[in-house]
Amino acid sequence: MSRKEDPRVVRTKSMIVDSLVHLTKSTPYKKIKIQDITAHASLARQTFYLHYNSKDEVLIEYINAVFEEFYEEIKEYIVELDLPEPRVAWHLFSQWKNHAEFARLVFEVEIEHLVLKSFKSYITRVVGLYIRNHDVEVKDPEALALCVDYLAGASWMMLNRWIQNDFQYPLEKMAALYTELSFPGMMKVISQGGRTVTG
Repeated sequence: MSRKEDPRVVRTKSMIVDSLVHLTKSTPYKKIKIQDITAHASLARQTFYLHYNSKDEVLIEYINAVFEEFYEEIKEYIVELDLPEPRVAWHLFSQWKNHAEFARLVFEVEIEHLVLKSFKSYITRVVGLYIRNHDVEVKDPEALALCVDYLAGASWMMLNRWIQNDFQYPLEKMAALYTELSFPGMMKVISQGGRTVTG
């Protein structure tokens, strides 16, 4: 949610999100109607449609808010570090753990394509920030784009498993594993381009 929004708008949106999350505890997401959300939040239906077009849009805005928190927390590290460290991934996973109830909802309602789109958008932003601040010449833009797609899918699957297992795997180990699996290949693609394999 934008920092420039009127506090009343922020409060109303928060009520809508909270109501949607609360309703999913007793009702399957697909069966929840807009009128259910507004009734629980004690809001008029017109108020809902002033801010959102659908309940999916409520989820997507919340997802983007979580990613925005992550981006704001890690952008200083990206600018300062020569190589990404586990603390960048730590912030990614920490944000989702901090929003545990909502995270479980996101992974239960079959909106994978929407979440993947958000992952891809923010990975692109982080990679772009690194490239701009470290004067990196991208040798193969298409290889880099494919790498971003790969990381978006991998991030989704790791996060999904972690949430399904109730965050039992230690956060620090998640961050270290994600960093070890993700960043060496990404850095090689950024600096050297894709490698051709002949068989």
